[in-house]
Amino acid sequence: MVVFLDQLSAAPEPGASPPNANNNSFDIAKELATLHHICVAHLAELQTMAKTQPAIRKLVTVTEMLTKHKHKYLEMIR
Repeated sequence: MVVFLDQLSAAPEPGASPPNANNNSFDIAKELATLHHICVAHLAELQTMAKTQPAIRKLVTVTEMLTKHKHKYLEMIR
């Protein structure tokens, strides 16, 4: 799961230059949280696509796992 998320986070945005070590505005945690939010918002479509595309199946699995962990941690802090 960690390797998969690392691969996703390393993919450059179209037209964007990759972040370098001197770029303090790049926040990997924020970027991954945004990616997770987008995946959750489109989970139904991703689940449909996952039936034929193995890479999307991995993304759906990771998204579902992270969502469960998020709910678990939110319950713990209440």
